[in-house]
Amino acid sequence: MMKKNNILNLLLSLGVSFSTASLSKAELVDGLIEYWEFDGDFSAGLDETNDGILEQSGIGKASFVAGKFGSAVDLENSGGAGNQAVINVGDPGEFAFEAGSMSVSVWYTTESLYTGWNTLISQGEGNNWRIARHGSSGTNLKYSVGGPGNVPANLDQQDESWHHVAVTHDAVGNITMYIDGEEAASQGAWELADGANLSLQIGGNPQAANRGWDGNIDDVAVWDRPLTPEEVALIWNDGNGASVATLTGSGSSDLFQIVDVNYSKTEDNILVDLTFTSKEGDLYSIYTSNDLSLPLSNWLELNDGVPAAAGESTTVYPIDFNNEGLPLKDRQFFVVVKSS
Repeated sequence: MMKKNNILNLLLSLGVSFSTASLSKAELVDGLIEYWEFDGDFSAGLDETNDGILEQSGIGKASFVAGKFGSAVDLENSGGAGNQAVINVGDPGEFAFEAGSMSVSVWYTTESLYTGWNTLISQGEGNNWRIARHGSSGTNLKYSVGGPGNVPANLDQQDESWHHVAVTHDAVGNITMYIDGEEAASQGAWELADGANLSLQIGGNPQAANRGWDGNIDDVAVWDRPLTPEEVALIWNDGNGASVATLTGSGSSDLFQIVDVNYSKTEDNILVDLTFTSKEGDLYSIYTSNDLSLPLSNWLELNDGVPAAAGESTTVYPIDFNNEGLPLKDRQFFVVVKSS
């Protein structure tokens, strides 16, 4: 059963200089299959049938700690057979990627590299994909899918600080791995397994026991398409991070598509016209922030009662940055939420 999720699209970034402006739309909701926030439980953000199930053995355990965003899950896995804690998500075949393309995004810390193959997230061995520390290459983090489809990236810092990994895999087999917002490695010509029939495992490998991750994991997301470098950069957000929930507007509010942003600059001021889809009879709230890592509750509310344009499908809302005392930065993000 699908959880309530009325996301259409929400963010536009306004890049401002003295003479030019560039716009980029955050469309991370497109192709998003599932995500897990780990804010005190293992629930999935989109479909409750993908809620995580903790599997523990021996002295392996899991707890919730301060995360990159809100809380994170701290997996305590250690050497010795059976001392494991992993999270199984989704039914077998749920993440089959039958079109042959996918992306995965994970925030993580590392507390120890206790075995040769510490697995961050995986769908199995062989032609199934996995992101794990490579057993024969020290601190390399590796995306593997089949024999030649191995893409290693060096992990220079194992200091228990937060890091981000994203992997994109397109339908013709081109693979790109990003570490902390930067392209770290790429390789082509290795396709995903057809219709994988295994559950996804976070912090472990469903086909290789005793390879669990020892550290914190937060904000895991999976798409059925390759993300663009710009979308990976939005998640990295200059190291501050931006959660998938923030970027896609998850929550109980109805969010509506921003279709255009225009600005004009005078000697003393900057004026912005924000155009968004709307429905006659409804009221909308407008929020802005220059930091995507903030939850929506910490964004600045510009107006909580913007009426839809009568008989029109779009509404234009003018923003006077000087008169409203807004601290315009190099990047400015906006969100539109239905308030009635």
